[in-house]
Amino acid sequence: MDKDTGTKVFEIMEPFTLKEDLILDFQEQKKALAGQIDLIDPMANNLRKPAVRRMLDTGFLIFMEVVVWALVLCFIAFLIFMDKLYPFMYLNDLNVTAQISDGELQILKGSIKGIAVLGIIFLIIISRMLRKIRLKNNILNFTGKNLRLLSEELLKRKSAMNILMEKHAKELPADTDTVVLPPQKPHNDTLL
Repeated sequence: MDKDTGTKVFEIMEPFTLKEDLILDFQEQKKALAGQIDLIDPMANNLRKPAVRRMLDTGFLIFMEVVVWALVLCFIAFLIFMDKLYPFMYLNDLNVTAQISDGELQILKGSIKGIAVLGIIFLIIISRMLRKIRLKNNILNFTGKNLRLLSEELLKRKSAMNILMEKHAKELPADTDTVVLPPQKPHNDTLL
């Protein structure tokens, strides 16, 4: 620390030896690996679902999609056969019995058909949304599976690093913040 300014002064160190560089790299890899495991493992566990649950969800979404498309077909059949279906076949008779003009009758028929068309449009939108949900669930399942495999590989690497640490416990520093320098070779300088 500089006494005048109160700032830290770093001394220039000699370049590290290969062993020191490898020890530093090993420690950095260990920290990075622990961070990756902490990040990936919970995501992989949350994204994965049991096969039965995934199959039930997918089956339900497919069933709902089929039901919605069947309703679309029903609405289309309604539009085609509206004049032959029970309550709507009497619309033509309304102008005689209820004294409704032809213009008003056409507006009534048009509005009923418009409601049916809106129903078709909404059902098609719902069907597309169900399909997107099903596809996103498949992607999430695939991602969870791959994250789980990645997590397993990281855990294997961590166990290999732990084996190396146990094997070379005397040569590695006790904590990860410092590097133990090997003893220096005696020098041949006669002036010192």
